[in-house]
Amino acid sequence: MKARYRYRCYPTPSQKLGLAKLFGCVRVVFNFCISEYKGGKKKPKNAKLQKQFITQAKKLEERAWRKHQTIQG
Repeated sequence: MKARYRYRCYPTPSQKLGLAKLFGCVRVVFNFCISEYKGGKKKPKNAKLQKQFITQAKKLEERAWRKHQTIQG
């Protein structure tokens, strides 16, 4: 027999903001990967993604919002 558990969390307003920022960043990376894959390229490796989105993307003006991201508990 398999057990099933259900969990629910109630984040504070600052945690909600942090989670929204986190999932927004995840969505940007996901969309990039999908566009690369549909363009006929291979799935990007983790190292490439980290270099593009953590290091280089912060320097781009359209991704300047990434510079100021912190999640506070």
